[in-house]
Amino acid sequence: MFRCTRKRLKVTLFVFNAICAIMGVILMWFGAWLHSNIGEIDVDNSETLVATVIVLLGAVLLVMAIFGCAATYMESKSMLISYAVILVILLVIQIFLVSISYTAASGSLSSGLQRGFDELWDRRNTNKNTTLSFYEEWLQCCGKSSANDYFLMDKVPPPSCCRYQDCTNVLNLYVDGCEKKFGEYLTEKTSSFNTISWCLIITELIGSVFACILLDSIRDYRDRIRFYN
Repeated sequence: MFRCTRKRLKVTLFVFNAICAIMGVILMWFGAWLHSNIGEIDVDNSETLVATVIVLLGAVLLVMAIFGCAATYMESKSMLISYAVILVILLVIQIFLVSISYTAASGSLSSGLQRGFDELWDRRNTNKNTTLSFYEEWLQCCGKSSANDYFLMDKVPPPSCCRYQDCTNVLNLYVDGCEKKFGEYLTEKTSSFNTISWCLIITELIGSVFACILLDSIRDYRDRIRFYN
C-alpha cells in the first residue's frame, strides 16, 4: 500500500513536470513571438526586456521540469527539496510578473506615446509631432481621444491620422484615439501571457505540494527500511 502510494506520487510529479515543460516551451515561443513583433515595430525598450524575461522564464521552467523528473526518478531528498523551493520562488516571480502585466494593461502608456501627447497639448509646438505620428500610423488612431484633440488645439490633423496618408477624404480619418488603441494593444499582448502564467502558477503550486509529500513519503519509507533491518 505504502509502495503503491509512493509510486502514484512519482507518476503525478512526472505528469506535472511534463505540463511545466510544455508550458515552458509555450512561454519561450510567446516571448520569441513578442520579440519578433518588436523587431517589426520598435515601440518601447521595455517591451524588449519583457520579451527577454518571458523567454528566460520559459527556459528556466523547462530546465526545472527536467530537474524535477530527475529528482523524482532518483528519489533524492536534497534534489526534491531544491526542486520544491525553486518552484515556490518561480511561483512568486510569476505572480509578480502577472501583477505588472495587469497594471500595464489597465491604462499605463509607453513613454513615447506620453511624450507625443505632451507635444500635442503644447500650443507653442508648431513642428510636426513625429512621436505621435508614429503611433497614429501604427495603431491607426488619431490624437489622444480622437481627431477632435487637434481641432481643440487649433491644429490640423496630420496625414498620419488618415488612411493611406490621405486626409482629403473625411472618411479616411481615423476615429479612435491612440490612448484607447494602445490600451487594446496592451490587452491583446498581455491576455495570453496572463492565461499561461496563471496555469503555471497553479501547476507549480500543486507540483511543489506533491514534491513535499513525496519527500515525506521517501523519508518514511527509508526510516521503515532502517527500522526493519
